[in-house]
Amino acid sequence: MDPIRATQALGLTTSLVLAGVNIGSSALTIPILLTRPASTTAPIFHEFYLRGAALNVPLGIFSAACAASIAYLLPAQRGLWATAAVATISQLPWTLLVMMGTNQRLIKIAGSRVEQEKVGKEEFEGLLRRWAWMNHVRGGMALVGGCVGVWALMEQ
Repeated sequence: MDPIRATQALGLTTSLVLAGVNIGSSALTIPILLTRPASTTAPIFHEFYLRGAALNVPLGIFSAACAASIAYLLPAQRGLWATAAVATISQLPWTLLVMMGTNQRLIKIAGSRVEQEKVGKEEFEGLLRRWAWMNHVRGGMALVGGCVGVWALMEQ
């Protein structure tokens, strides 16, 4: 297989996998966590968050690096592949700038029995719901990156 084609395939596939992980997390896992008390859910969310970060950050960087490489190597498609790279890597600043406050509050609750007992059901569910919609947005960014990559392949 041609190295450019392999890089294209790996980059867009990784972006689509990343989108599925993010969107699936919000759509499948958070509704289950909402049915349990904070004392049970908060530690589970913390582990879920750590595992997600360990997987998603490298996937996002790898996918964006592949798309950026292709943007450099294929001047005729530079705009499409640069868009794919930017859309996918945008997850990182989104997480740091928009999601981190919610993440930190949920992690603080997870790490303290006092916080778990103190937090109201409404506040805790609100935090989980906020995290879920922000994570849907994050997944949408990766989905755009992957779809733009597919579009670029079809245009080639």
